[in-house]
Amino acid sequence: MDRVPVINGLRGIAILAVLFCHSVSGTMPRFGPYLSLHGIDLPLSPLITNGWTGVNLFFILSGLVLYLPYGAGERRMVNWRDGFAFYRRRCRRLLPLFYVAAVAVLALHASDGVTAAYLQEAAWLLSLAFMLSASHFGPPFNIPLWSIGVEILFSIFFPAVVLRARSIGLGWCLGMAIALSLAARIIGYLSFPNADGASYHADNIACRLDEFVLGMLLAKLYVEGRLPQRPGLFAGAGIALLAAAWVGFDLCLHGTWPPLARAVLNNILDAGFAAIIVAALVPRSRIGAVLSWAPLQVVGMMCYSLYIWHWPVLMTVAPDRDAMSWTTFAAAVAAFLLLTFGIAALSYRFIEFRRVADWRRLFLLDERTEAAATSAPTPN
Repeated sequence: MDRVPVINGLRGIAILAVLFCHSVSGTMPRFGPYLSLHGIDLPLSPLITNGWTGVNLFFILSGLVLYLPYGAGERRMVNWRDGFAFYRRRCRRLLPLFYVAAVAVLALHASDGVTAAYLQEAAWLLSLAFMLSASHFGPPFNIPLWSIGVEILFSIFFPAVVLRARSIGLGWCLGMAIALSLAARIIGYLSFPNADGASYHADNIACRLDEFVLGMLLAKLYVEGRLPQRPGLFAGAGIALLAAAWVGFDLCLHGTWPPLARAVLNNILDAGFAAIIVAALVPRSRIGAVLSWAPLQVVGMMCYSLYIWHWPVLMTVAPDRDAMSWTTFAAAVAAFLLLTFGIAALSYRFIEFRRVADWRRLFLLDERTEAAATSAPTPN
């Protein structure tokens, strides 16, 4: 496993954004709340409604981490044996937790009755076929699993992308991926402009391929030392691009801009994330120091477990958040977070990294805190 503390921290930010987004979804006023500043009401909805973009960051970081050992020459991809070795590692990494969570959530919903519809959805989920179907793209038992399906599909294509990048260069690969994904998103939004949330038509692997390949290019820049000399400037530009994309997505959400604008806003968002990532990877940069904070790293290291468990826990603890009073809502969210982090910590330790002998290293509890943080596992 590669050790890049900054990547762990970025994943921590991404998963916290997703948890926040799903926790408050449906509970806020349509055009509020506002922050009054010198008599001007500034809407906060762009900050509140865009936590889902943490998934974009996950995809970029996934491409980065997967390609890192190949870009550094620590692993190779030249024949079918190399491809098989990669598939074996990815299956061991993704599938055990996926199937434990899938069986657990199916057992939970079995109490509502084992109907024909239940068995059909279970078959789509357990066979992994849901990621190829527009009707089953977001499994009803655990809707966020759509992104795990996209992750699995990219893993299938990854060896081919690596080989193609070797022949024409990663820059050309990224250009082709951007063109393909933008066209796929445009077609998706033109065909289904009223899609609510993630949909097969705008978020399938073709629509998201550019983010993974972008991460691969960032990995190449990192291992070759081609990072910005002024990381603060890059970080500032990245935050500005992020803010512009969030405002645009919020305008689309409120119907001010057409849904089609989301296709291009996705590229602006990814450019912002890319600028922040390269700035954070610069050795001894301030943003890198912040992202390497040990507690944030631990959250990022647990991100797969947190992501895969949070939705069923939320739907069990607080399914009707929009009807709750603020005090009840706050208590429900607190219970949701405690349960989610507790379950995730157990699955992270005993399912994801059951072979790691020293459990303290997984949670950066070693006495040599600074050394542990430097060698923290970045799951790939």
